[in-house]
Formats: sequence, C-alpha cells, structure tokens
Amino acid sequence: MGNMTASAQTKSAETESAQAKSTQQKSTQTKSTRRQRELTEKPRYAKGTRSYTMSRIRGKDTSIERIVRSYLFAHGMRFRKNDKRYPGHPDVVLPKYRTIVFVNGCFWHMHEGCGNHTMPKTNTAFWRAKLQRNRERDRRQHDELQRMGWHVIDVWECELGNAMRASRLERLVEQIVAHAPVGASGGTMNAAEHIQHQQTAARSEHDGTGENGENKETT
Repeated sequence: MGNMTASAQTKSAETESAQAKSTQQKSTQTKSTRRQRELTEKPRYAKGTRSYTMSRIRGKDTSIERIVRSYLFAHGMRFRKNDKRYPGHPDVVLPKYRTIVFVNGCFWHMHEGCGNHTMPKTNTAFWRAKLQRNRERDRRQHDELQRMGWHVIDVWECELGNAMRASRLERLVEQIVAHAPVGASGGTMNAAEHIQHQQTAARSEHDGTGENGENKETT
C-alpha cells in the first residue's frame, strides 16, 4: 500500500512538473511572438504627438479633394474619382480633357519648399523612409500616366488655403481647358468661355432643355 502511494505521488509530481514546463514554454513562445509582432507592425504613437496625428489622417475623400471636386463640378466639369484602372488611383480623372488631377497633402507627398512639410521629430527614420517611398511612387505613376497620353496636374494642400484657393482653382480650370484634345468641347475656348458653356450645358441637362432653351426630345 505504501509503495502504491509513493508511486502515485511520484507520478503526480512528474505530471505537475511537465505541466509547469509546458506552461512556461507557451509563455515564452507567446512573448516571443508578441515581440516579433511589435517589431514588424507599424509603430504605435502617443496621443498628442505629430506622428500620432499623421498616422490617423485618411487617404481618400479628404477635405482638399472635396474642395477641388466641388469646384470642378460646379463649373460644369464631369469626372471620375479614385479610378482604380489608372496608376495611383487618381483623385480626379477627366476623360473628356485627357487630364488627371492629383490633390496632394504637402506632408504625405513631400512638397519641396513648403512649410507644411516638416519631418516629425519622433520615429524620424520610419517617417523619412515612408515619405521618400511616397515621393518616388508619385514620380513613377506620373511618368506612366504621361506615357499613356494623360496630362497630369498636381494641386497641393498649401495652394488650397484661404489666401490662394480661388486663384489656384481658377488656374486649374485653365490648365485643364488648355490641354483639351482637338475636337473636345471647349478646346478652342478660353477658361471663362468654357466655364460658361459647361454651366449652360449642365443646367440644360438638369432641366431637360437644349442649350438654346428648347425642349429636348425624349424617348
């Protein structure tokens, strides 16, 4: 009886030791996995820092993109947005004018000579590498689009501040109209004439009348 008890105690001790060893191994593996994930994942930033703010900015349908699109639409221009068929998923694609517009944040796209582009003081190496990749990618995409026959225009965030917004948007329309293909509506007009023409056409389309106020035929 005593031998059986001793044997049972020994087996119990061995089981507990094996379980403890297994638990320790799992804990070590979990810590190693977590550490590896922390090294490979995008760093987490403290709230209130520049890095934290920059990491949370959205990439599509930003306020500056909406400003540009609203202006072009109000002036009779029709376009596609974030078209995935083209390199860079351009913010504005105007097939009629064979023109593509990118609306760029000065920080994210490294606008040279702009006060809005300053390198964060924390995680500097990470941000410098990331932003330089962005700029190199932008150049490749612009070159590819131009080889495809597109006229590419960049509009920068700093140009859309209150002081410069009106003049920059007017100039944008001029840039688009100036490069309209031969035969495209507005190709021989200046920007002001083109805007008036497009607004008239847009109103006619909306109310069902022709450009001279005549009712369109419907089927």
